[in-house]
Amino acid sequence: MLEKNKIINQSVRKTGVATGEKSGFYSVLLFICWPLLSLAAALKNYRKPWSKNIFWAFCVFYGLTFAIGAESLGKDITGYISSYQEMYGHSMSINQVISYFAQSGEIDILSLLISYVLSRFTDSAAILTMVYGAIFGFFLSRNIWFLLNRMKGKLLPISLLLLTCFFLINPIWNLNGFRMWTAAHVFIYGLLLFMIEGKWKGAGIAALSILVHYAFIVPVCLLIAYVVLGNRLTIYFVFFAVTFFISEINLEILNEAIDAYAPQIVQERTAGYRSEAYVESYRAEEEDTNKNWYVELYGKAFKWVVVGFLSVLFFRGRDFFDKNKEWLRLYSFILLFYGVANLMSSIPSGGRYIAVVNLGALSLIIYFIQNYKFDVYMKRFLWAALPALLLFIIVSFRFGLYSMSPTSMFGNPLIALFISGDYISLNDVLKMLI
Repeated sequence: MLEKNKIINQSVRKTGVATGEKSGFYSVLLFICWPLLSLAAALKNYRKPWSKNIFWAFCVFYGLTFAIGAESLGKDITGYISSYQEMYGHSMSINQVISYFAQSGEIDILSLLISYVLSRFTDSAAILTMVYGAIFGFFLSRNIWFLLNRMKGKLLPISLLLLTCFFLINPIWNLNGFRMWTAAHVFIYGLLLFMIEGKWKGAGIAALSILVHYAFIVPVCLLIAYVVLGNRLTIYFVFFAVTFFISEINLEILNEAIDAYAPQIVQERTAGYRSEAYVESYRAEEEDTNKNWYVELYGKAFKWVVVGFLSVLFFRGRDFFDKNKEWLRLYSFILLFYGVANLMSSIPSGGRYIAVVNLGALSLIIYFIQNYKFDVYMKRFLWAALPALLLFIIVSFRFGLYSMSPTSMFGNPLIALFISGDYISLNDVLKMLI
């Protein structure tokens, strides 16, 4: 009887493996025919081992068909492409590249390395953005599935909504700013490995984000500070709360501190962002009265929703943190990071740290909402937060239309091979139709 059961179990396992291999093959075939539909299938079957790689493949395809239109002017992506195409056709040795890098005043080497390697073979903007999509998409897919793999039971509607927000905090169309936003996902990927799984290699990966964008020297230094200080939940929360009442930091004091203690390369790299003229122009742009109300509101509303969640967790989630020390570590770091991000948000481009810390905060919030029985206070807050979450989702997807091409949505890799030139955005298509 035991032998018979053993044979049956082995047969079931073999059948499951065969079925999994077959479904994986069909998912690849579907991707070749219509990537968007394969993406939908991957999300529906998110527990399948092939799902995250189909999502990743779609990000690569999105990069290949990335639309660079008038809305991209002034974005980082135009500078990346221009610099990369200038390298094409010029013979450059490794020593010359190193010399170029040393003279450029850059800290982050990844973008330059990609441009140099690709420019030895081609000057195609589509190939460059495809490689960007491959790197960005790898870390984006791994961060999303890090959460999905820890979801117990059937996903709650609110969990699906929050997962959508997690994607939209730093979506695939942020290839427009490849360095900063890829570094964000690299940092979060390493942070989650370090905090939740206790792997020190995660801290190393998080530190490598500096090589993607120099601005990540701030969160990396904060991670080091957290390792030294440990969990100081009440202190971090008080710091987190107090920073909301500090409207802006003293620019003169900040400049003096950076000039006194920061390495020379950091001083040079940040000088433009710290100049009074640049700060004034940035504030004038922020106060532009011609912006639509939803552009002004959607980010702020979402930030306050996240802040509200973190505050409710501090007062109502102690039992959860007592049982889940790994998530307590992440929560402590998020409070510390959020406090610093609040202070930095008054400096031009400093507000980008809010998006980075929101990724970490939402990781914790999604896990808690899906896996832990929350009380009536959290339920009431969820209902109150619903309009802000929906506004964030709608407006964020609207911005995606500026770099989303019709080929990205309705084409496939075979069609993309025969399309040359720049891709038109869905936003431009809608303008022509309306």
